[in-house]
Amino acid sequence: MSHRPAALALVAFAAAGCHGCHEDHPYVPYTIDQARPAAGEGGAAAPAASSAAAADPAPKGSGEPSTPAPPGTSLWAIGDLSLQAPDGRVFVRAAVRDFDQDGALDAFAIVRPSEGNEPGELAYYEGRSSAGVLAGPTIVAPPAGLARDTSCAPFERLVVVGRRSVLVELGEACGGAGSIAPDRWFAVATGAPQPRVRFAATIADPPGAASLSVDADTADRDGDGREDLALGMTLEGGGAPLEPGPRVGATFAWLDRPAGLSRDLAATESSFASLAAGAAARALRPKDAPGVPALVAQVRALWRAACVEGGSPRVVGVAGTGSISCGAARALENAGLAEVRAYVTSGDALRAALALDRAERSPASRTASRASEAQGWIAQLAPAAAARSLRAVAAVPVQARGHEPAWGPLAFEPTGKLLVRTRAGVVRVDPDAGDEAAADGVADWKQAVTSADGASRWIEAYDPCDGLPLHATFATGGGEDLVDVALPVPAPLGGRCAGSRGAPARVLPLSWGPAGVEAIVEGEPVLISADLTRASPLAALLGQPFSPGSPRSPDGATLVVSTGAGLLVKRDTRARLLRAPELDGTYAEQRDCAVSNDGARVACVHVGKAWVGAWDGG
Repeated sequence: MSHRPAALALVAFAAAGCHGCHEDHPYVPYTIDQARPAAGEGGAAAPAASSAAAADPAPKGSGEPSTPAPPGTSLWAIGDLSLQAPDGRVFVRAAVRDFDQDGALDAFAIVRPSEGNEPGELAYYEGRSSAGVLAGPTIVAPPAGLARDTSCAPFERLVVVGRRSVLVELGEACGGAGSIAPDRWFAVATGAPQPRVRFAATIADPPGAASLSVDADTADRDGDGREDLALGMTLEGGGAPLEPGPRVGATFAWLDRPAGLSRDLAATESSFASLAAGAAARALRPKDAPGVPALVAQVRALWRAACVEGGSPRVVGVAGTGSISCGAARALENAGLAEVRAYVTSGDALRAALALDRAERSPASRTASRASEAQGWIAQLAPAAAARSLRAVAAVPVQARGHEPAWGPLAFEPTGKLLVRTRAGVVRVDPDAGDEAAADGVADWKQAVTSADGASRWIEAYDPCDGLPLHATFATGGGEDLVDVALPVPAPLGGRCAGSRGAPARVLPLSWGPAGVEAIVEGEPVLISADLTRASPLAALLGQPFSPGSPRSPDGATLVVSTGAGLLVKRDTRARLLRAPELDGTYAEQRDCAVSNDGARVACVHVGKAWVGAWDGG
């Protein structure tokens, strides 16, 4: 019988991903050590110190569990084999069967140093006869850049998947606080037709992230007699400031071809389509609709965690297939539309309109007929109103530059007249007559979003590029100190995290008063506490003092928000969509909008120019 190669062959390595984009530290590719001979290589091993313990139960759908080793075992009798660990190592668990289909038993085992908390290595023992004679093990080590934290216990998992393969997972039982290194490594290794690693990757587990688990299956998916590969990835839970999300899962599959693994993209797209269909069904039921936004957020989080298109995947350093591309653009759109329908079912027109903008944003597809249908759902709660007049404003507004949150250049007075902040001062505009004149006695207002005493200023909102919620940064103490607050806003999908400093988030400040800061960040209404220590979803406007340049009316009771469906004006429980032929196709592009007390007048800035319109009273 011919011997197999001494070391496991590794499929090509390709690094990808962005975890903690605030630093530019690359992942360190892992290597496979050449064979590390155990004591007595090539001969029969000595009697084991003790018998094997009972096998741990395997997670559902994960295949056949391996057998845990007795603590501190370096010489182990398991089944009809006796295994010798490499020098200085002990066994953690092992799986025994004829992995290379040559009639002799083989073993995959996890070994780790007898001292310390290193996560261990995968060892393969090849059987060379029916008498239990084994070749010395070859070792597959996890990447050198895997996170190490002396306060964490090692995490090891070994599962038999199919007739010839195992799934191994090595890492730590807790994520490193703020570490940019991957926390876990997993691989699918096989004994036939020769020992090799078919697929390997690392997983980042940022603090507070939902639990991401991986299972594998090597069934013959296309009936050609070759073992294919499918990974099942499941996401569940999550930490503050987001609510824990429900359990969602998807399949990522490859077909075994002579040239290597070939992606079966249809399996992934079908998985996400099924998740979207489930969300859509729940969105129609009043008792289930309130849970749909969290379900859709978790579906997006799973897509972001696994897929390179998400911009900040948690599954990185993929070897064997290159980065995981997922597609599923139509499924993402359908999931987003399910969120829209759920808000309509729950009677929340503002969140429904904001959710529609998210649903139609890349990388999701945008289907014109579906978007029009969803606008019809929203119109059930916010009837459309046509403008009776719309006029351009000659005064040129001064708009903020950069990404710092800012009050806009437009504000209505209680009388219904419009104020425009220009470089020469404040101009008063009569929306009906069109007269414009300097607003004598009206003080200019500052762009900066600050507390009433001026001691704190909102600096930015940003995506930290780790797949976790967005953050807001405030300067306090007269600018001497910076305070960072995690927001209950999931990171947007898409490749926005190409740089090293994160990505700016879209912010619409609403008010800053005794109850804290009210704002809409990336389409999510939020409230940041007055002491700038925590943030929560904003259920309704709090009636705080009006700030000129805010999208609220002077009395604080009416709100205008530009959305793709129209200019949504909300007062108390009533809402409507303001539209005009001159604005069609540009509603989502309108900026710095302001609204009068009665909601009958709205002004916005588009491409640097202001306009003001009048609608029948709401």
